[in-house]
Amino acid sequence: MNFKLPYPRLAGMAIAVVSLALSSSGFAQENPAGKALKRLAAQAIESNPNLEYNPYTLIVKYRTGTAESGRSAVRAQVGGIWLSKFQAVPGLEVISTQIEPSVAAKSLSQLPWVEYAEVDYTVHADVIPNDAQFGQLWGLHNTGQSGGVVDADIDAPEAWDMATGSSSTRVAVIDTGVQYDHPDLAANIWTNPGETAGNGVDDDNNGYVDDVHGYDFANNDGDPRDDNNHGTHCSGTIGGVGNNGIGVAGVNWNVKIVALKFLGASGSGSTTGAIGAINYCIANNILVSSNSWGGGGFSQALFDAITAAGNIGHIFVAAAGNNNSNNDAVPFYPASYTNDNLISVAAIDRFDARSSFSNYGANTVDLGAPGTAIYSTVTGNSYATFSGTSMATPHVSGAVALLWSYKPGWSRQQVKENILATVRPTAAMAGRSLSGGVLNVFNSLTAAGSGSNTAPTVTITGPSNGASFIQGTSITFTGTADDPEDGPISGALVWTSSINNTIGSGSSFSTSGLKVGTHVITALVMDSGGLTGNATISITVTAPPPTTPNAPSNLVATKLRPGVRLNWSDNSANESGFRIERQVRSGKTWGGTFNTTVGTNVTSYTENPGSGQFRYRVQAFNASGNSAWTSYINVKL
Repeated sequence: MNFKLPYPRLAGMAIAVVSLALSSSGFAQENPAGKALKRLAAQAIESNPNLEYNPYTLIVKYRTGTAESGRSAVRAQVGGIWLSKFQAVPGLEVISTQIEPSVAAKSLSQLPWVEYAEVDYTVHADVIPNDAQFGQLWGLHNTGQSGGVVDADIDAPEAWDMATGSSSTRVAVIDTGVQYDHPDLAANIWTNPGETAGNGVDDDNNGYVDDVHGYDFANNDGDPRDDNNHGTHCSGTIGGVGNNGIGVAGVNWNVKIVALKFLGASGSGSTTGAIGAINYCIANNILVSSNSWGGGGFSQALFDAITAAGNIGHIFVAAAGNNNSNNDAVPFYPASYTNDNLISVAAIDRFDARSSFSNYGANTVDLGAPGTAIYSTVTGNSYATFSGTSMATPHVSGAVALLWSYKPGWSRQQVKENILATVRPTAAMAGRSLSGGVLNVFNSLTAAGSGSNTAPTVTITGPSNGASFIQGTSITFTGTADDPEDGPISGALVWTSSINNTIGSGSSFSTSGLKVGTHVITALVMDSGGLTGNATISITVTAPPPTTPNAPSNLVATKLRPGVRLNWSDNSANESGFRIERQVRSGKTWGGTFNTTVGTNVTSYTENPGSGQFRYRVQAFNASGNSAWTSYINVKL
């Protein structure tokens, strides 16, 4: 099946110039022969952001040892050339295609030289615009403004008494770019010391020309200026210059923001652009990235790139998504990737509740952070309020940077473990995230500063994981919590349910009030140093089975002309209906039994059985069984 490109002459030109120079120095390689096609690929996404994947490009990973002849054969299969190579993932190429990409990927995956081939998914910024201009910086310091809950924040002022960041810590904002000359950001924008601005030369030989403040992977140039607002907004939360008398303060007063643009003016971009940005982080040893975007299906290439970044000690902070859905059931990428260097972030509001739009997941989302009505920098030297897990994510990436500036010798494993172990426990995130809480930078620095504090260990001893109970049953929960420094702290356990929220406290308690459903039960405790420990189980509460209904009573028969009407009293609240039995007398015996039914709550029945001597009785019934019959009542018609 051939896929006709909208620009066939240009596609033909691209193939014709394959013999031109195909190499570039540095950590990334771009094919000069593919510039026109890369521009078309970027334009395709900008003109139609709802495309599932790019119609011009494919991602291919060659098997180890594949010679150039094999690679050429693969490209020829789809009438393409290579466009980009990323040394972060050896053997990974972006290639052009003249065949419909999903068909081409399936075809190339069968070739002996190919480890995998996949479409180049479109991804989007995860923001919900909001014009309200109230509640500035409640996420850093919530005093109850606009009716919010006091201290439903990340305790930034308390943390700033310990640290305000460092200009030696760099955070890559992988997004729509950054207005790097914004008055509230300019002092915290990274400048590449090895690059001379505007000379058209790759001075530091890293594969990127004029990458003074970062790079633009959407337009393949050295100017990552924001043309959307999203990346600039995220940057202000991470590192708006603090204590400068204007605008906002970021989680870090001092930091260096690296602008890596791969989303265009529409807020959409390609998976290959994201991989390029991650490749840049690896090439320049940038150890934190903020990723407020997502969408598309699973990409092995993107997973591999994040893994490669983890190998140099990089932490990839990702937005959990804005679909109000469970990422455990329906993955949202990249936040749902299982890389151990990834932190997935949900959003909360000023009332300490999970934001109505925010995705969640007891096993796939790590923690919550402020994400509703967040005030920050935007383009045009201005400020605005946005909402989304996009806004929650830079709070966490900023916290990672702040902690690393405080503990520069720590490994990424230590940093991630600290961030998750020092959350502020909340009902909003209990059972909806791995940590069961919301980011708290003061707890994070406090725990890091003690140097000897170890998180407590929590064990749920009852009920057993997977247990099932009938609603209304009294369920006893027991657990232990032990801390190396504080000793036994089981009495401080707080128990929450993913359905009922807080359900009890202490080492043992009982409740019969759990609602029907599958509950993720979390037992969480915080030690005196601010570190938390938790354990979870799942239990199921089922509706009680129906009981046999009570028998009706007071059966009476009223003769009609013609026929008979029966009436009775309903003594049950759970019948499905009533069964009426009629018999006719023949001589000295009763026979000719006839049965019929009426619905629930019906207490009368009328019929005309003809003339004769009859007797009737009534019983109630439901799925559990039948009640006793009433006594017979005789009637002669």
